[in-house]
Amino acid sequence: MPTPPRPPSGPRRDASMSLLTGLLSQTLDPGYAEAAARREARGEDADHHGHWTTRMSPTVLLGVAAIGLVLVIAAINTHRQAPQVEQERKQLISRVQDVERKNSVDEDQISEVRADLQAAQAAALGPGTEEGKAFAALSVSTGAVPVTGPGLEVVLSDAAGADNPAGGDPRQPGGSDLSRVQDVDLQHAVNGLWASGAEAVAINGQRLTALSAIRTAGSAILVDFRPLSPPYTLQAIGDPKSMAAKFANSTEGKYLFGLKSQYGIRFDTGTKDHLALPAASQLTVTDAVPVP
Repeated sequence: MPTPPRPPSGPRRDASMSLLTGLLSQTLDPGYAEAAARREARGEDADHHGHWTTRMSPTVLLGVAAIGLVLVIAAINTHRQAPQVEQERKQLISRVQDVERKNSVDEDQISEVRADLQAAQAAALGPGTEEGKAFAALSVSTGAVPVTGPGLEVVLSDAAGADNPAGGDPRQPGGSDLSRVQDVDLQHAVNGLWASGAEAVAINGQRLTALSAIRTAGSAILVDFRPLSPPYTLQAIGDPKSMAAKFANSTEGKYLFGLKSQYGIRFDTGTKDHLALPAASQLTVTDAVPVP
C-alpha cells in the first residue's frame, strides 16, 4: 500500500485560525464584489453615489434648489429686519417712559391744585365751625387730603422660594402658586384694618378710598389700576394699640396668620408712632344730596 503523505511540520491550524485568515485576506464582501462585477459588465459606474446621481431626475434637483433659495432669502430678510425690530422696541420703550413722566407731572399739578382747593374750602367754612369740622373729617375719610399720625403697619410678602413654584394653590382650585400673595389676601388685610378702627389706609403709598379696587391682572396685583410689587406694606392711621389688638383677634387677622403658618407667606405687624399717608390719586364725586 502507498505510504500516506506526512503532515506538514509547522503548527496545526484550527477552524478559528482559518476564519481569521479569511477575514484578513478577503476584505471585500463576496456579495458586494459580485454586484460590482455585474455593474461593471453592464458598463455602469461602480460608485454608489455616482449611480444614484445619474438616476436623479431634473425635477428633484429643481426642488432642492428652490428650497435652498427660499432658506437663503428667509435668512437674509431676518438679518435685515433684526435692527429694525430692535429700533422699534427702543422707540416704544421711550414713548412709554415719556408718557409715565408726563403722568407724574400731571399728578403733581393735580395734587397742588387740590391742596389749594381744600385750603380755600376750609377757610370759607371756618376751621372752628361745625361745618368746618365736618368738612375736615369728610376730607380725611374720602382720601381727599394727606394725613399723618400714629397707626398700625402690616407687611405681606411672598414666601421664600416663590420664584420657583412647585405646584398649584390649594386655597383656590386652579390657582397658580400657593406661596404668592394674592389680591384676596390684600382685600382681607384692608377689610380687617377698616374694621379695627382705621381712619385712613394706604398700600405701598397708594391711598385707598371707598371706591378703591384691589384686583389681579396676570401675575400683578392692581390697586386702583396701578400695579404693585411685593412686599406689600399696608399703613393705617388710628389708635395703634387698639387697632393691633382688634386686628389680631379679627377673622381677617386670623386668616393672614393662617397663610403664614400653612403656606409660608411672610406676615408682620407693628405699631408706628408716626405715619404719613398721601391723598388719593383719584377722587370721583358721583352724587351730592342735601342732608334733611
